[in-house]
Amino acid sequence: MLRRFSLLVAVIFFSTNAFTQTNISWPSPEVEQLYKQAKEQLSRGAINQSVTLLRQAIQLAPKIPLLHRDLAQALNLGKSYEAAYKTVDPLIKNDQADELTYQIAATALFGQNEKKKAKNITEKGLKAYPNSGILYRELGRYYELNNDAEYALDAVLQGIERDPIYHLNYYDAARFYQSTNRPIWTVIYGEIFSNLERHTGRSTEVRKLMIQAYQKIFTTTNATIVPKYGSDITSGEETSFEAAVMQVMLPLAPVVSDGITTENLIMLRTRFAMDWNNSFAGKYPFSLFSYHDKMLREGEFDAYNQWLFGMAENANTYQAWTKFHEQAIPEFESWVRGNQYKPLAAEFYNTKDLRSLFLKKKKG
Repeated sequence: MLRRFSLLVAVIFFSTNAFTQTNISWPSPEVEQLYKQAKEQLSRGAINQSVTLLRQAIQLAPKIPLLHRDLAQALNLGKSYEAAYKTVDPLIKNDQADELTYQIAATALFGQNEKKKAKNITEKGLKAYPNSGILYRELGRYYELNNDAEYALDAVLQGIERDPIYHLNYYDAARFYQSTNRPIWTVIYGEIFSNLERHTGRSTEVRKLMIQAYQKIFTTTNATIVPKYGSDITSGEETSFEAAVMQVMLPLAPVVSDGITTENLIMLRTRFAMDWNNSFAGKYPFSLFSYHDKMLREGEFDAYNQWLFGMAENANTYQAWTKFHEQAIPEFESWVRGNQYKPLAAEFYNTKDLRSLFLKKKKG
């Protein structure tokens, strides 16, 4: 239980650490040391110790917003939601809040079951930070808690469009699309997320969703994405990115006719990469597909797909493969360290047409 709790804190710390201010002018070395110790304690799951250290730092330097913000974050982790909100409320009222401060305030309000207030504080934060991926995710959280999947998905898609580096919106989008008739977005957003957050429980969850999405793609026919009679994927006809992806992928169904396995997915995705380059790569440049092409040219694509799908599909088969290819995954991980994947803002091709995707729709 303690290990699971520590992992949860570590994931939260990882998700928010990018927002930590590093250019603080500390009033004394003692304050800086207290802050660093508090963050270290928090990363280890020692919430009470972190809270104590941050409060000591605030006693010495009460005018530094970062200390109040991170104290509230620690209080949220300890489920002291009322105290957390009271800690950051003055920052918001005095226009000293960064985007993470608004997110922490919303989390504190959600913790008190003040969902409407959480939504209002999130929208206030978005007015101040209109390109904040973390705040769009918080807005999506409100709608998801209200069982408004359509509006929740719309919120996280706005987050992806405005802030493509923030990874958790891809996670939520992959989950939401899984229950719709457009599972290709679960594949795309799930894969992007898995590259941005590589070794966590959420990453494992998303890879399993991707396999299910591939199964759905090749067992469910959607008439709106089936090519018209007489057309071909190189015809140059006007088509959306999503329809283009499906036009290239659906004719490859024979490759996976005996099942969605890791080996079959390697063949499918290799063929897809080559056919995409010959058809729509010029019209729809897409960093994820370019990443595939780079891995193919540098001999890493098979190992990448084993890493992506192997354990999620069948742990025993994956372990047998790694024993037979002992250096494949370590060499791939080494390659990744020098070839990090980064999504680009210019390649947001989702039309955000969410009408009729979900059974229940209501505006809140």
